[in-house]
Amino acid sequence: MIDINIQNDYNSNLSYRENYIKDLIIDIINSKEIANTNLTVVLTNREYLSNLKKKYFNLEQFTDVIAFNLSDDKNDCLEGEIYISIDDVIENSKIYKQTFEKEFKRIIIHGTLHLLGYEDTKNTERQIMRDLEEKYLSSFTKSIIYKWE
Repeated sequence: MIDINIQNDYNSNLSYRENYIKDLIIDIINSKEIANTNLTVVLTNREYLSNLKKKYFNLEQFTDVIAFNLSDDKNDCLEGEIYISIDDVIENSKIYKQTFEKEFKRIIIHGTLHLLGYEDTKNTERQIMRDLEEKYLSSFTKSIIYKWE
């Protein structure tokens, strides 16, 4: 069973297709053949993620996504939380000259990959994650955003 909850703490002007966000995450999880999943995705702001980064990683820096794997190693269930800074998704889309839609998908994919154990601290790890991001971006063509003001 796969249970994914999306929580919008950012603002009501961000309108998205919750089922499509879930479909994107499910596509990635299914590629790893994980039977049970319980995830929460929290859409929030830069300040909230910055506070999480400081509290849990003792780092004072902005970030676009933080993923917490809460799984118990004794079972085959993936449990976790993904926190996404919409402020940073907006900024990244401008910096990298991408649509908000594409950058939002990339960050969802990136956070999900972290939950699955992928890291990006070394160059080789970053390249693996980039390749996987591109793979899932190119195969997932549904539009998850339907209103953005």
